[in-house]
Parts: sequence; C-alpha cells; structure tokens
Amino acid sequence: MTSEPHDEPWYADGLRFRCTACGQCCTGEPGHVWVTPQEIKRIAKARGLSKNAFRQRFVRRVGKRLSLKERENGDCCMLKDGKCTVYAAKPQRCSTFPFWEPVLTDREEWEETKERCEGIDQGDLYTREEIERIRDGDPEPMLAKHRRAPETPVFSRFNPDYPRPEGPDWDGAFEALEALYAELAEELPRWEFTCSASGNCCDFDAYGHRLYASTIEAEYFFRNAPAERANDDERQCPAWGPDRLCKAREGRMLGCRTYFCPPYPRGVPQDLHEGYDRRIKALHERFGIPYEYRDVIAWAAERGSGN
Repeated sequence: MTSEPHDEPWYADGLRFRCTACGQCCTGEPGHVWVTPQEIKRIAKARGLSKNAFRQRFVRRVGKRLSLKERENGDCCMLKDGKCTVYAAKPQRCSTFPFWEPVLTDREEWEETKERCEGIDQGDLYTREEIERIRDGDPEPMLAKHRRAPETPVFSRFNPDYPRPEGPDWDGAFEALEALYAELAEELPRWEFTCSASGNCCDFDAYGHRLYASTIEAEYFFRNAPAERANDDERQCPAWGPDRLCKAREGRMLGCRTYFCPPYPRGVPQDLHEGYDRRIKALHERFGIPYEYRDVIAWAAERGSGN
C-alpha cells in the first residue's frame, strides 16, 4: 500500500540513531563510497600515507567520480577486523548514514535498513530539521551528537563499549512496544478498515481462528489483562468475555490490532501486519528477550487457569 501524500514527512516527529561502529554498513553488497579530493587527503593522513600513494592503493574512478575500492567480498578497503580504520576521518557519505534519501523514503525502507544497522532507533533523537540537513549532505548535526554521550542507552552485538544489559530488559521492551502500537494506531485510519465489534475474530472454535503472538506481545498482554480469565473455556482467548467483547484491549496483541473483516478498500490487513511483526521480532534481540511465536492458548496454558 502506498500512503497518501502528507504535508509532513513520516519522520516529522524525529528519528533516533547512534552509530555503534559495528562495521555492518561497510560490508555486504557491492556499492560505492564516494570521496572528494579533500576527503582523500584527510583519509590518507589518517592512514599515514601521502595523498598520491593512498589514491593509487585505495581509490578507483567511476565515470567522473571517485570511490573507495572494495575487496572481493564486498568489504570496504578501510575495514579491518570488522572495524573502520579511518572512523574519525571517514568521508561524508559515511558520516551521513543512515539519513540518506533512499532510506528516508518511507518507514518500510527505514525498517529494512534497521535489519542490518543496529544503531537505528537507539541513542540520539534527531529532529526533522537535523535529519534533512544531514540528508542534504551536512554531517555536522550527527558529528556534534557523537561527540557527546548517547541521549538514551545504546546496545551493540559487536562493540563492547555498548554492552547489553544482563538479563531481559522488559521495561525497555514494553516502552518500545507501546511506541510501535501507538504508531500503528496513527496509521490505521489511512487503510479505512472497519470493525463492527462482533467478537467473531475471538470465537476461535466457530471461525477456525488462531491467534499467535511473540514473547514480548504475550507478556505485555498478560500483564495488562484481568487477573482471572474472562471465560472458562481453555480453547478460547482468556480475555474474551461472555458478551463477545475483549476484556484486555489495552494490552491486546498485534494480531488483534491488525485483524479486520472485509471489505478492504485500501489493502489487506496482512500487508499492514507483516511490517509491524518484523519490527516486534527485532525488539527481542534488542532487549535480550528469547523469541518465541506461539498460539495465545498455549501462552495461557503455560500460566495456568488464570493469567
């Protein structure tokens, strides 16, 4: 589904990012790291080489432009043992990532980039003005933030300077999940789905439905559900009441929030669900929580007759 045009970009409320120097953006598929003569001079100095010697060894011409060379496996030639050897002198192309125009196209592109960049949605908050300034080629807002400690905690799988907390960070996970649910609520009106509150989607036996949820979703759901089941049928969702209404709407899972009966005037719910599902899955690794994806009936059974 393509969103309708808006006066403000999707990132109008800002985006978080903090580079962990993990090196993941410096490897992978072939590409170009564009450099100017001035940047070549600066990087050469950082490597202890003359400008000409550096250019002969590490720079190639692509049409009318210059780019750093790559190794056969796609690694940037400045990458060693998974780390950038010229991090403090890196070119503008690197200093403005991930606020590149293609990445800022829409939320989906941002989330896809996040799958290979652990610094996205962590650390420092960038305003719309800062984002667009960086996008247009001025790295100073990012450089200024990186001279200070991160505004919020940052965790890395690769950099020991950003260690993960010991054990699951449930508070952080729930805060991130609530933010994601709020974003979903803002997006839903554009899809023009309707809900008649019939309760049919919760009548598992009659309609052959099954509701699956991840570890974080399930834990959030049960912590926000009544202490006792709303029904005595262990084959049903524990929050489904005798009046066919949900008794735990505040904590309901993604599958509940994205399920709608036809008609679907602007796209099917599954299209909406998949993007948010990927993002919730990523929260598990970020907050040190083992990922499981199970039927809500199984989650309820694990907790006993109550919640």
